[in-house]
Amino acid sequence: MSDSLKEIAKISFKLGCIGFGGIAGMISTIEKELVVKRKWIDHQHFMDVLSASYIIPGPNSVEIMMHCGKERGGRAGLITAGICYILPATLICLVFAFFYKQYSALPNVQRFISGIRPATTALVIGTLFRLSGTLKKSYWLIGLCILVFIGGLAGISEILLILGAGIVNCLFHSSRDRIRSVVLAPFLPLFVQDGSNFTLGKLFLIFLKIGAILYGSGYVLFAYMDADLVQRNHWLTRQQLMDAIAVGQLTPGPILSSATFAGYLVSGVSGGVLATTAIFLPSFFISLFLHRLLSYARRSKTLRLFLDGLSAASIAVIAIVGVNLTRTTLGDWRNSFILLLCLCLTLFVKKITTVAVIIIGAACGYLLTFY
Repeated sequence: MSDSLKEIAKISFKLGCIGFGGIAGMISTIEKELVVKRKWIDHQHFMDVLSASYIIPGPNSVEIMMHCGKERGGRAGLITAGICYILPATLICLVFAFFYKQYSALPNVQRFISGIRPATTALVIGTLFRLSGTLKKSYWLIGLCILVFIGGLAGISEILLILGAGIVNCLFHSSRDRIRSVVLAPFLPLFVQDGSNFTLGKLFLIFLKIGAILYGSGYVLFAYMDADLVQRNHWLTRQQLMDAIAVGQLTPGPILSSATFAGYLVSGVSGGVLATTAIFLPSFFISLFLHRLLSYARRSKTLRLFLDGLSAASIAVIAIVGVNLTRTTLGDWRNSFILLLCLCLTLFVKKITTVAVIIIGAACGYLLTFY
């Protein structure tokens, strides 16, 4: 293995271990590590990747990580980054699933998690400050960002807002140009036969289908898994599925790691590994498409304008997440203290790493639970 692939593997695994706080938290850790610290790509490139990831299926953070891996080490870098980024959450979910199946309960890690959440909120706010610098060149994009922010607070779908911002930016700059829409269809719909008869192949196809068509939050993932695993095939109870989603939210990395937990409950280690492989497999192919799309964008004025609009909207979406996280965090004095401490460290201590911020947050969260 070359030195660049070793570096990609090491950094991706580390980011996979500290990717708490949902998509905004994971984006924050990736941005600070790969853009600010290691400079694998610049901020404009990062915003392009982030924006495009919102309009294609699959987990945004995994696709961004794989794109950065490809920029650093080609196709081998893409595959290495994807596998190593997913691996920590997969292993943790397998361990949790083992204890859950043995003792019908999850390990109690709430004391540590309580400190990680405000620390992640601080990282999100810090990232928002850095990314907002890309909008200084254009009052129009700032206005577009504010409109998306208002729309998001009003409850409008983030996918509609992001796509709309891209189209509006194109129309604003050149009403004569015709906007081309890029339709991604890397996988035909996969229909799985009804009935509760279990096979590993059927389990694989169910999660492959989910990975190929999934947009939105963990609630969308819950709906897909509920339809296939609970209602149609009766392999899990709804309580087991709810626990699987909870584990995906508690562990680092994308919530799609819930598939590992659910797969283990259905068919042990083989089920967990197959479910994980299937649900993330489409992302590897989609990331290749994403890389080509961004390469084309650098040569196309229309697509460049479209991505600029998407970038402004993406910043607004992160801002909405930051507001919601802050609102939740400020409800408790302990969380407020950790948020303020970690935010000061993030904004004013230039050399502090994301790992250090999260560890400090977790340690404070644990210690403050005794007061």
